[in-house]
Amino acid sequence: MANPIIDKSSSILIVGAGTFGLSTALELARDGYTNIHCFDNYECPSPIAAGNDSNKIFDYDVHAPDEQISPGLRIRLEARDQWKADPIYSPFYHPVGFIFAACSEKILKKETEKIRKLIDKGIVDYEYLDSPEKFSKHIPVLKGELPGWKGYKLNKDDGWLHARNSLKSAYEECKRLGVKFTFGEDGNILDVLADDANIASIVTRSGKTFAGDRIVITAGANAVKVLSFEKQLQAKCFTLAHFKVTEEEAEIFKGSPVMFNLQKGFFFEADENLEIKVCNEFPGYTNLDSHDESIPWFTDEIPVEAEEGIREYLRETLPQFADRPFVKTRSCWCTDSPNRELIICEHPKFKNVVLGSGDSGKSFMLMPVIGKYISKVAIYGQDGLSEEDREFWKWRPETASDRDDEQSRYGGSGKVSDVKDIKKWVSASKPTPHEVKVE
Repeated sequence: MANPIIDKSSSILIVGAGTFGLSTALELARDGYTNIHCFDNYECPSPIAAGNDSNKIFDYDVHAPDEQISPGLRIRLEARDQWKADPIYSPFYHPVGFIFAACSEKILKKETEKIRKLIDKGIVDYEYLDSPEKFSKHIPVLKGELPGWKGYKLNKDDGWLHARNSLKSAYEECKRLGVKFTFGEDGNILDVLADDANIASIVTRSGKTFAGDRIVITAGANAVKVLSFEKQLQAKCFTLAHFKVTEEEAEIFKGSPVMFNLQKGFFFEADENLEIKVCNEFPGYTNLDSHDESIPWFTDEIPVEAEEGIREYLRETLPQFADRPFVKTRSCWCTDSPNRELIICEHPKFKNVVLGSGDSGKSFMLMPVIGKYISKVAIYGQDGLSEEDREFWKWRPETASDRDDEQSRYGGSGKVSDVKDIKKWVSASKPTPHEVKVE
């Protein structure tokens, strides 16, 4: 390992106190760093953070024993182990299993090619599901016809994570270890400015400037509002709804695997509030500005077409709940990199800035370990990562020119749409279709 470029008392400013930011702050504090300062517009858990959610999928993927695994898969496997072992996170890990399905046999074959090879080699014994009866054997509450559905019951360690409670737990531990937090206008970072030597400072909405030996940008979908990523990041939103169940109904859902269909959506067992979260599957929405930069617009509204997609999914799986009123709706923003892999590196221009971004809608599961890698770059610079990791997670604006916006996401229209083109919206509080001004 290289020599540290900062010492234990060096000032480390972290922009964004969500999944990546809290994980990084906790890792640094556990490692003995004593001058860590996190900034966010909202107190944790932020109401606009993607991680402020009751359920997130945990799907750690598989590999052959002799396979050379990528950093992207290795970090998932490390995360699985830490969800089990780290007491800050382990209470919120629910390994109920995961069903991976599709309605199109062509799409299923494309997305499960690796799985089928491992099955053929006898490395895994995933069950192939090709009838409603086989699906309902694992999820007895299923009463729908599941038209054309086929899929696989995957790893026993897969399941879901209570995201909001994980954030709260990490936040409390960070405070216990002495991490400082600033919220509100003083915590709302608007810009990164550099001096003639390209040493950066951060500027808040209140007009204050903060300097640090290291500045770590972990601002999620808002990262594009803090500094330019040269089109590497594209903020996208996805939609969700919750409906209420009785205690008796929740008991029927209890222990059910996550039910994920590539083209339709997914649902989880009931949370502690007796709510079932349902998402429709589609390639996402952008909010493009005049510079073709997608800027997050946070709202509890969802497009009418999203509501229709969610209810269609329920009719195919849980028709007995398809007409339940929604008690919560939300448009949730994440940020995609061109290949849906992380960006963890030093900024190419600002000498003291470290980047941790590119969650790509699948990285909450990395929370127990993502901070380890971001903090290594903060402490050691690029030499804190292995050569393979540096290459895999590098700054790569050249990959943005031919990016695939859909990125193996299916459902809906099959294309990424822009929220400004959506005419009608609904929400839990306003279920009648209405117009909304998109900002």
